Amino acid sequence: MRSHAKTGAAPLLALGALGVVFGDIATSPLYAFGQCFLGDSAPKPTPENVLAITSMFFWTLIGVVCIKYATFVMRADHDGEGGTLALLGLIYPTDPVKAAKQKPLPFIALVILFGTAALYGDGVITPAISVLSAVEGLDVATPGALHMAVPITVLILIALFTLQPRGTGKIGVLFGPVMLLWCIACVALGVNSILHHPGILAALNPLYALHFVLHPSLMVIVVLGATVLCVSGAEAMYADLGHFGIKAIRIAWYAAVFPALACAYLGQGALALNSPKMLDFYSMVPPWAIMPMVVLATAATVIASQALIAGAFSITQQAVQLGYIPRLSVIHTSDEQAGQIYIPFVNVALGILCVLLVVAFKHSASLGDAYGLAVTLTMISTTIAFAAFTLRAWHWKWWQTSIVTIFFLCFDGSFLIGNIFKIPTGGWIPLTIATVVFTIFVVWNTGRRRQARAFEKMGVPIDEFMKDLDARPPTKLVGTAVFLTAHPQGVPYALTHQWLRTHVTFERVVLLTIIYERRPWVPVNERIVLEELRENSFYRVTAHYGFMETPKTGEILVLCREKAKDNVFEDTVFYLAESTLVRGEDGHRLMTWQRLLFAWMVTNALPMESVLDIPPDRVVKIGVTVPV
Repeated sequence: MRSHAKTGAAPLLALGALGVVFGDIATSPLYAFGQCFLGDSAPKPTPENVLAITSMFFWTLIGVVCIKYATFVMRADHDGEGGTLALLGLIYPTDPVKAAKQKPLPFIALVILFGTAALYGDGVITPAISVLSAVEGLDVATPGALHMAVPITVLILIALFTLQPRGTGKIGVLFGPVMLLWCIACVALGVNSILHHPGILAALNPLYALHFVLHPSLMVIVVLGATVLCVSGAEAMYADLGHFGIKAIRIAWYAAVFPALACAYLGQGALALNSPKMLDFYSMVPPWAIMPMVVLATAATVIASQALIAGAFSITQQAVQLGYIPRLSVIHTSDEQAGQIYIPFVNVALGILCVLLVVAFKHSASLGDAYGLAVTLTMISTTIAFAAFTLRAWHWKWWQTSIVTIFFLCFDGSFLIGNIFKIPTGGWIPLTIATVVFTIFVVWNTGRRRQARAFEKMGVPIDEFMKDLDARPPTKLVGTAVFLTAHPQGVPYALTHQWLRTHVTFERVVLLTIIYERRPWVPVNERIVLEELRENSFYRVTAHYGFMETPKTGEILVLCREKAKDNVFEDTVFYLAESTLVRGEDGHRLMTWQRLLFAWMVTNALPMESVLDIPPDRVVKIGVTVPV
């Protein structure tokens, strides 16, 4: 049974959202502001530039987070769930069987998939830059300790990824209070700095930001590339919508995170106005509080990293269910909350890449060049998808959609321009990760659709099969044979093959089709559709699951018994078709590299019997040649 986390009191949910949703964006002051002044082409920290950049940070928070996400995008929920893949289900709510037969993926679907793929690049870089930037505070507390930052960061990351199989349920209750303490500290530090240099409040005037941006130069591009860092993690507000609900997320943002970020950036700007060389976050911290602040910052960044890792697990599960990634082992770490999952392959891949990035770049400032592009690509994909959604689902006028989209793209497009120039110095890393994941998405989806069409052609109409059974009465075995098929029509190849070779059937035959809906959850009373094709002997069962759910044959058979009102589904044997891929006909085949990649993914995908929790001694596999 799914645990509805968002049924609690709004203040408690808001506290939980602080730790899960806002860990990434709340810790961005550790590295974002100083990044604007790094490099030969970066602006000098003159009073004019400091006011302009501080103004850009403040109004970026308003435009991107307050207006784009909190006001508009978060309203586009799919049965309470958010995220780009959920948005894809809203834009194309087609029948899953028809979707499997459709021609190449539409443009909007490709945009959403690339934005989703970019989230994996973000998932690799965020833990590395966040934890490293927090640990670098040791150099402020103990000069000369900077050489210890990399080893300590690596140890923290290794511990973080090693603990993932245990789940976060037991320690997750601490995430919110720790992040609340972090927000309070940011407000205190920022206000103290502002009180000493109140001239920074002039940055609240957006004209400072506009004047700076409207005089294009190389240094403006550098600043745009760094400004996006202050909203890194904003996408989590939409992605985690289903866990906390829109009300709790908005409360957490406006009551804690936004004031903390506004004060932190204004405070850093105030300090830079007076002391141009003091651009680091820890410069605002009194000497006596450096070590406690380093500990608190490290805890906050670990929480931010944990939230991002959990988000990567959730996205992967959705992608598997929707048919964009091969079947992977998904381990549920909680009996009470469906969202508590662990995916070993994703965890190992993210962990290795995070550690390699820290070792290779050594400083958070250097990692800044690798950061930002993934965030920007995801934001742009959300903007484009949201525009399509407003036209299709909300039936907005074209001019209404155009106004909102252009407003969003003013921010997204500016960030993209600023980050394109980072590609040679580190931006290629998230871009490469996104491209690899996107390629897997498209090739797997394309191959699966071709495979589904091939299986459909091999099927036999049910009436024709029944006539053959009547004409040649078979020998019947005791028990129930369950034949898995992707199509809820006709008779699958595995059954016709078994019948033609042996002329033997079981007492009861079940044709089982599992359909993954383009919605997150399916109510239990809508789970099973049972059709009796021949009295007490031949059944068709269609099981419906959402992309946030994991099907199990045990549950399906129990529901079937309830529907049939007897014990006809006992002593089951499951028949599965095992594909051998061959080259398709000219004009109807994958390219050689696509076919090789798809074949490799099919070979290494988690076996269907493991996904559906079928006992190995109850599985019979029948080989079939499939042209792709």
